[in-house]
Amino acid sequence: MAAFFVIDLNVPDPQKLAQYETAATPLLKKHGAKILTRAGAGDYDVIEGDWQPRRLVILEYPCLDAIHQFYNDPAFQPAKKARQNVPGAIANAIAVEGAPSTREGGAYFVIDLTVFEPDLMKAFEAANPMVSKHGGEFLVHSDRYEVIEGNWRPQRILIEQFASRQAIRKMYDDPENDALKAMRWSASSAKALAVDGYRS
Repeated sequence: MAAFFVIDLNVPDPQKLAQYETAATPLLKKHGAKILTRAGAGDYDVIEGDWQPRRLVILEYPCLDAIHQFYNDPAFQPAKKARQNVPGAIANAIAVEGAPSTREGGAYFVIDLTVFEPDLMKAFEAANPMVSKHGGEFLVHSDRYEVIEGNWRPQRILIEQFASRQAIRKMYDDPENDALKAMRWSASSAKALAVDGYRS
């Protein structure tokens, strides 16, 4: 089963961030990772809530063990330590299993969901055709994850892949989605971003 490393990253020094990513990228490849997004503020739209990461990184790995092998690789430790030593640097990172992506690029709808009416939420999920109607695919829909770094504890994390940010917005604003959104808002609260895919 594929696994996703989702990182809400803040490295205030752009030069140090670039050095970190330059050092980390070859090790990502070594451990079979695919960069789905490395999104800065101009690379995403806030769809719901107040989530505004300085950098949102999503990496797809062959399995959870590959994430741990990367994160604990002795060759990665100097870059990780240098990143952690940047004043004000924060990384909140989780690892979660999901379905492998079947297409390159596009955009990702990333949702940090808190559910307070589970039965109503189940009814919403069973009745919601919007993702498939607008050409999206579920990659992650889970309340089971591992915290790798930091203190991010989403109750449920969802990642959906679409052709573009515009497709995500079109889905969200679809008039047929209005009643479904009202149902979800009665069952949960969300922080949600439409994020551009990585372009090398």
